[in-house]
Amino acid sequence: MTAALSDAPPPAAGRLGLLSQVGYGAGQVAGQVFRDVPSLLLLFFMTTVLGIEPALAGVAIFVPKLVWGVGCDLLVGVLSDRWKHRFHRRWWLLAGVVGSPMAFLLLFHVPAGLSEMGRVVYVAGAFSLYMAVFASFSVPYLAIAGELSDDPHQRTVLMAWRLVFTAAGVLIGGAVAPGVVQYLGGGQPGYEGMARILAVICPLSLLIAFFGAGRAARQAGRAPTLATGEHMTVVAAIAVLAAPRFSVLLASNLLQLTGSGMAYASMLYFLTYNMGQGAAALQLIGGLIVAVCAGIIVAQPLWVAAAKRVGKKPVYVFSAIGYGVTYIAWSQNAGSGVPIAYMFCVLAALFNSGWALLSFSMMSDIAGEDRANAGLYSAAWVAVDKIGFALGGTLLVGLVLSGFGFDAARSMAGLPQDPRALTGVMLAFGVLPGLFNLAAAALYGRYGRH
Repeated sequence: MTAALSDAPPPAAGRLGLLSQVGYGAGQVAGQVFRDVPSLLLLFFMTTVLGIEPALAGVAIFVPKLVWGVGCDLLVGVLSDRWKHRFHRRWWLLAGVVGSPMAFLLLFHVPAGLSEMGRVVYVAGAFSLYMAVFASFSVPYLAIAGELSDDPHQRTVLMAWRLVFTAAGVLIGGAVAPGVVQYLGGGQPGYEGMARILAVICPLSLLIAFFGAGRAARQAGRAPTLATGEHMTVVAAIAVLAAPRFSVLLASNLLQLTGSGMAYASMLYFLTYNMGQGAAALQLIGGLIVAVCAGIIVAQPLWVAAAKRVGKKPVYVFSAIGYGVTYIAWSQNAGSGVPIAYMFCVLAALFNSGWALLSFSMMSDIAGEDRANAGLYSAAWVAVDKIGFALGGTLLVGLVLSGFGFDAARSMAGLPQDPRALTGVMLAFGVLPGLFNLAAAALYGRYGRH
């Protein structure tokens, strides 16, 4: 693994060594935890602990992501481009160091005694702050990657290390976090205890990335860009983002993320009800996430080698197709038992790591070749990430579950759902996510350029 991802031999001038790659990549732990914990747990928390109807809970999560998440992403992207001549983008990471503990603590510490609408308003407000904090570090963090090397393969290697730490973030957000909730007895106290732990992990990750990115910038010989005195207009920004090379990749990524968001947010429902795991679902999902992380890490050298040999676009399309087919097949085999679930989970992780790696790598190529607008590209990319996961993982899942009669009151009481509701969970977990990913593969395979 080390030899494959470190791009040996030792770096020449302008190339990044192992410590620089690892230091930069460590920040993705915080980025992934911030992304995954609400996607996996917040809708489930609101419906099964707070007793909020799924469609209403989905709207309460979707609106802050759309308004605050996307708005703050674009603002931070523009400002990080405008101020890049004053200081390196890594200084933005300190905003996450300061703000991430507060964001997590507020999100899951819902005051007692509120009405249902009061709980909805509180979560929506806390999640708005959460999304603002997320934007403050996630957009500059992604933009940094395109600025650290002029070599497209080097960028792929850098993104591979980012995906390795993605696995660590997935492990923490998808296995450790639910495990802590279960260990602490579930309910509101369990989620509050989980939030306190994540409020320590995230700032540490960003602090490591702050120093790691500084080391990488010095090694690459990157100094703050000279000021040009020009400010991009809205029309010019739209023209930059609408260029086919970027816009087709962005649209494909939106489709994939919408599907992935649906699968991720509905996984606990699928394990609990369709697979009949009940309260053990929180424990099972921890094991599945460990398998996912192992698959992601093992796959990185393979995807890096494949992309170098046959090109980034074919690998991206192939892995997106594989991911979509895997989820459709998994959703049709809910009764096949836990070992089969592990098999599907590992397959999904292998394919997911491929399209994620190559999409980030191709985006960083575009940003690296147009560094004046790197923050704008990154802002659009992170915004679409949030839109996709919000649209799929909260709004669409909530609407599908409510449309098929999922009963939040029965869920709070630990009672099973009726067959129609199980059909809705199956569609949200596997069929619709699979179709979204197949559509993304078709779109980029036909129109994408790299």
